[in-house]
Amino acid sequence: MIKNISLNKTWFRRLLFSYVTIFLFIVPLLMFILLMAFSELSRKTAIESNKIFTKQVLQSVDNQMKLIDNTITNEIASDDTLLGFFNPALQNDRYYSGYLSSVKVKSLMATMPLIDSIYLYRLSDDTVQTPYSVSKLAAFNDKQLIVEALKQSGLNHQWTNVRKGYTEQGEPSEFVSLVRYVPLNSGNDGLIVVNVQLQAIAHFVQTLTPENSNHLSLYDREGTSIYGDIHGDDSLMTEMHSDYSEWAISSSVANGNLFRLVSAISKYWIFVCAIFFSIGVLWIVVVTRRNYKPVETIIQRIQLFSQQKSAELFRKGNQDEFKFIDTALVNLMEQSNAYQKQHEEDLMFKRKHFFFEWIEGNRPLKYEEWQQEMESLGMACDFDSLCVSVLEINKYSKFASLYSDHDQNLLKFVLCSVVKEIAIGRNVTVWTEWTSKDQLTLLHLVQNVSPDSKPEQIASDIANDMMQWVKTNLDFNITMGIGSGVDRIELVHYAYVEALEALQYKPSLGEDSVICYWQIKPEGRQQSLDLLEYIREIAFSLRTGEGDWQGSFAQLFDGIRAGLYARKELDNLMSYMIFFLDKEFTDLPADVQKIWANGVQDKLQKAVDDWDTVDELQQMLRSVLKETTEAMATLREMSSNHMLIRKIKLYMEEHYQNPDLSLLHLSDVFHVHMKSISRTFKEEIGENFIDYLTRIRTEHAKELLVQTEHSIQEITVRIGYLHPNTFIRSFKKLVGQTPGDFRKTAHMKP
Repeated sequence: MIKNISLNKTWFRRLLFSYVTIFLFIVPLLMFILLMAFSELSRKTAIESNKIFTKQVLQSVDNQMKLIDNTITNEIASDDTLLGFFNPALQNDRYYSGYLSSVKVKSLMATMPLIDSIYLYRLSDDTVQTPYSVSKLAAFNDKQLIVEALKQSGLNHQWTNVRKGYTEQGEPSEFVSLVRYVPLNSGNDGLIVVNVQLQAIAHFVQTLTPENSNHLSLYDREGTSIYGDIHGDDSLMTEMHSDYSEWAISSSVANGNLFRLVSAISKYWIFVCAIFFSIGVLWIVVVTRRNYKPVETIIQRIQLFSQQKSAELFRKGNQDEFKFIDTALVNLMEQSNAYQKQHEEDLMFKRKHFFFEWIEGNRPLKYEEWQQEMESLGMACDFDSLCVSVLEINKYSKFASLYSDHDQNLLKFVLCSVVKEIAIGRNVTVWTEWTSKDQLTLLHLVQNVSPDSKPEQIASDIANDMMQWVKTNLDFNITMGIGSGVDRIELVHYAYVEALEALQYKPSLGEDSVICYWQIKPEGRQQSLDLLEYIREIAFSLRTGEGDWQGSFAQLFDGIRAGLYARKELDNLMSYMIFFLDKEFTDLPADVQKIWANGVQDKLQKAVDDWDTVDELQQMLRSVLKETTEAMATLREMSSNHMLIRKIKLYMEEHYQNPDLSLLHLSDVFHVHMKSISRTFKEEIGENFIDYLTRIRTEHAKELLVQTEHSIQEITVRIGYLHPNTFIRSFKKLVGQTPGDFRKTAHMKP
């Protein structure tokens, strides 16, 4: 056993002298500066506070006076009750010119407590009405203000300066008054006088002033005191003037206990510092000893734990406790970091594995088992509803070619982080995992769902915010599919399947959008019934070199856009078109089949495998088919029988109504052996004579069934058949339904 090695107390001495040095040189200086600065700061703070308080008091007084002014002005402008007193036509009616106006005046005084009295003066008969009396101007005891107002040249002046007047009871008092003429623009009918006693203003100011703090004085425009309480220090005096009333206010703060305390401390700061200095030195020594005890304990424990490696820890030059602890802690931290990193990696793997098993339905779980698993993984497990959405990066092959692996991982991390922040902003917890290279699955744990909101709507709002963020900040775009909300963990798998199914309709609903599963339910889908017919028309046109294959091709994709198709459905539809074309090309001459075999089929299949949008698919397929038709047209032009077949086809189009139209008939018309015509017809068109004639007659029958009301018997004769049964059998074989059913279906279409 290796004995414990005695260490120098380097750490203890370093700790002790560091504290003492700081205390001896810094603390006394800081205390002196603090005391001096505190005195000046207190003074500035008091002045600033006094300014703010004074401004608030002045604003409060102005607001009260403005309230009275605006109320009286509005009443003059709009209140017929008050204006009834001034109406000469109603001056003999005591109810309208006396009672109602008196009630209105009392109501105004009750609403605004500062008002002492309101006089109504009617110019037509020199009458003054107060809240409680009516008299002539000559007998009115407070008539001086009314007389002066009548002599003034202007209208609607400011509040008067302090004046002496009489109350309603006849007692002398001091007022400030407001005079407003009736009407406001001329004053021809009279005027209204509003009186506010100085005592009411003083009482209002006192309610705004705390006791033993600020001392206020309020003056009118001539300097006459409205309210006065000045006893403070002039050096702390604040004066302000009102823009509304032009009154002045002064406020001061007395030199209270706070300033005296600061002054006293400033005088005896040396003695106070000496006392605290002595206490501080003693306290640092005691605290340093106490703080060193945990260090000693740590050293003892490390020594016991690492005796087997003590030779490494106590190598030469490493004989003080500070370096000893440093070496031991470095080793311990390296081991801890390695363990923590391994633990985090294992936890991430476990989370992803559990997430995959859960949403894919591979692991049936009870709620208690699920909750325990979530807690062990450090995941939130509280929810009222669950909702699954899937984020898919559009054109992933292009995304992978533009960005390196490092940049791809960084961008995927950004997408995860942003969607979590958006969800947090809506108080929703989201668990995100990349379930494939281009799909990020989001599990929303929604709590406290209000009756007005649904979990699906919350997930949709988060998805829309995410779409907007990607549009604004990134160079690629995404599509998001959302499944239905569920309230049980067993149903999450079905919500995930719904979200994936919603993404399947990206070709029909468009990229860079949010697709909700409930938008694609079967009852809401509009499917076209003519797509297979368009494919047959395209194949027939390509095989025969006749007709407008590009028109049928455009109609095919218009039908796709009009319907609501999943990606798999469109892939199957395009695969059927390739299969049908392959079947049609099998009956064509060898040189034409060679065109198909030398890459056309592969190009079509590559377009079907690589497309992202319906527009891209249409453009790629049209390019391949156009190139193919041009090559086939060139071969047909070089064929020696091409002109003969063209003449025969034209003749058949013109004489299809002839029931005697046959190979023998054509042989007589064109002076070519019927076997030669049959063989050439098959080689050039890829279809025998009878099938081609049947197709021509069927197309004309369709037009007659849709555009006319002719009977089946009449149509049979018009298209060259002798018996209706033969026509019906041929029509059903080619179209898939009888002529009567075809007519009904056509008439049902809008």
